[in-house]
Amino acid sequence: MDPLVVATFAVVALLEIIVPLALGYWIVKKFGVSWRVFVLGALSFIVVQIVHAPLVLVTQTPLYLAVLPFGTTAAVAVLAVYLGLLAGLFEEIGRYLVYRYIFRRQEIPLTRENGLQFGAGWGGVESMIVALLVLTSMLSYIAVTSDGSMLFLPDDPAIQAQVEALRALTALEILPGLAERMMTIVLHIAWSLMVLAAVVYGRKALLALAIIWHAAVDAAAVYLAQTQGILVTEAAVFVFAVIALAYLFGEWRRMGTRAM
Repeated sequence: MDPLVVATFAVVALLEIIVPLALGYWIVKKFGVSWRVFVLGALSFIVVQIVHAPLVLVTQTPLYLAVLPFGTTAAVAVLAVYLGLLAGLFEEIGRYLVYRYIFRRQEIPLTRENGLQFGAGWGGVESMIVALLVLTSMLSYIAVTSDGSMLFLPDDPAIQAQVEALRALTALEILPGLAERMMTIVLHIAWSLMVLAAVVYGRKALLALAIIWHAAVDAAAVYLAQTQGILVTEAAVFVFAVIALAYLFGEWRRMGTRAM
């Protein structure tokens, strides 16, 4: 067992929890926005995933197998587009419905500051859930690298291959996941502001654009991860995150403190 790998797992998981909370705290102090908006964003993400995640689990394998006769690359591409569209539709329409109905029912103003905090909560809780998965991976790493651990594993080539990959893991291979979470939070805030603008300005085209943008990011990430590797994938996500930052600054100036 490499102590550096274990330490990296722990630090990454900790930052994936602390950074979203620190961002929410900064927004509260900077703009006077309530933590209630952060929590609403987090709960909204969870509610959406209660429907979205099972649908993905049930449909992705049959779809992949159905298009596999056309080639592995084609199957991965079709699956990537499908998963991207599902994520875009569920999450952006979910955001839209929360703004349209829950915000008004709770008498939360549709301001850019509340949109910022809502996006921080939405992307933040996803980061925290991923942190729990990172901790699970850390425990798995500790288990399979302990002396004598191989004696208790089933004699299955697929499982043995997964175990060997985990045993060969290095600290540097864990870090890209942290970078991806931070970039994804930026993207979620941008999409949250874009969907808020769709509601405030009454422009459904902005909702459609958020869906397409979200779908493009997820589809690219799935496809590149399977065909080009993690570094190319993270580079693509970085480009999308830079675009998201540019949009955030532009929309922030346009929206001002306007509310409905």
